Amino acid sequence: MLQPSPFDPGGFFEFDLPQGEVRARGGQRMLLLSDTVLAPLVSTAVQQGDLTAVRRLGRWMGDEVARALGGAAADASPEAVLGHAAAMISMCGWGRLHLERWGDALLARLEGLPALDDDQLAVAALLGGLFSSLSKREVACVPVDSTGKFLLVDPEVAEDVWNWARDGEDVPSLVRRLAAPEAGR
Repeated sequence: MLQPSPFDPGGFFEFDLPQGEVRARGGQRMLLLSDTVLAPLVSTAVQQGDLTAVRRLGRWMGDEVARALGGAAADASPEAVLGHAAAMISMCGWGRLHLERWGDALLARLEGLPALDDDQLAVAALLGGLFSSLSKREVACVPVDSTGKFLLVDPEVAEDVWNWARDGEDVPSLVRRLAAPEAGR
């Protein structure tokens, strides 16, 4: 298994003040926005039911994490992948990422996440894009409470999990329902 060096944020962003540009290590142009500017844009996207752009940002982050790992995430240890992903999320100002295993389920916990929309759907879309990129399969991240917890699930059951969570079910009950035959339907 590949053992990459720790994620190095040094030099990730290149500031070209004479040209008025900021570029990421891979050459992509970056725009730095405050959360107070981004929140109304995200709120509109949530109202329209289209967080594709935020999910695309998460995929880009996942691609950058894989590049920093030196190859596919599957070839690195889970600790290295999580370390690099957490560093990327933090470096871009989205909070501090932790993963917890609940039986066969994974729960992403984000501390200090930006307040962009009431239901944390933008962060869910970002994390879904990130983990989809890293795992090379579609992943949905469902906000399961108001404290920054997101359950990683197959997109086919995401709406069910979302509804159960909104009905007040906690993480242990959600995990039990997902483990039940026919996903608790």
